[in-house]
Amino acid sequence: MKFGIIGCGSIAENSFGPSLLASERTDLVAVCRRDLEAAKAFAARFNGPRAYGSAAELVRDDRVEAVIVSTPTDTHCDYTCLAAEHGKHVLCEKPMARNAAECREMIAACQAHGVTLAVAYRRRTCPQVVAAKRLIAAGRIGRVVFARTHYSGRWDPEAGDWRIEPGIGGALMEMASHRIEVLLNFGGRPQSVSAVVDAVDHDWPVDDTDALIVRFEGGGIGMHSTILTSPPRRDFAQIDGDGGRILIDPLELTTDHLILELPDGTERIEVEPLQEKLFDLPMIEDFVAA
Repeated sequence: MKFGIIGCGSIAENSFGPSLLASERTDLVAVCRRDLEAAKAFAARFNGPRAYGSAAELVRDDRVEAVIVSTPTDTHCDYTCLAAEHGKHVLCEKPMARNAAECREMIAACQAHGVTLAVAYRRRTCPQVVAAKRLIAAGRIGRVVFARTHYSGRWDPEAGDWRIEPGIGGALMEMASHRIEVLLNFGGRPQSVSAVVDAVDHDWPVDDTDALIVRFEGGGIGMHSTILTSPPRRDFAQIDGDGGRILIDPLELTTDHLILELPDGTERIEVEPLQEKLFDLPMIEDFVAA
């Protein structure tokens, strides 16, 4: 599949671009950035795809079959709808959008034009998460009754940093969104959600601490917490069943194992970790297959 990338920032540089070049199923044919010279420099580092100075130009390129939207969250809706209107499939960087209304608009646009829309929740295709899903499907821990994800660490960004900019930054948008997706991946569709989202330790215009409780349609309960005020870094997922539990600790892209705890003992299950700068490779190939 022939791809174009909208936005040539750090994520495109360090993961999307290398992953597209590494896959036998993809070809990077176009990139764009408002700074055309920066787009050209990016293109030169990635086998010379055509460089554009705007998304409007890129989506008119007939060679492009799918686009990766790798821009700030407040642009995701507009760029996704623009790409859909030109018949391009869309893989959009997380979080999907600023609010539910924008998400619905993106979904409606892609449905109306018959294209596929996916969000770049790369932990869904991490080897340890895939292995955990297989264990659950095989009945190794019985019925899932509780799932938990957690991230904590210390953030102290300086004023002007985009991570504390309203609409695109904060704990929920930047860190929690990945872990909530993992939570739903293990627990299923949510029936109800309650949350506390606040800035408890920083004078920020965005949240630094989140706590969520989810009731799943299947009857289980889920919990997620993000704390950006507490070092050192901690990142994990735990899935409890009525016959055992699975622990992914840390819930990192390079983790090489998970733990299966059963009444008769504990088993460490090894997995092949993702390679540096190729974290998005399995996710992109999954998108192509879809």
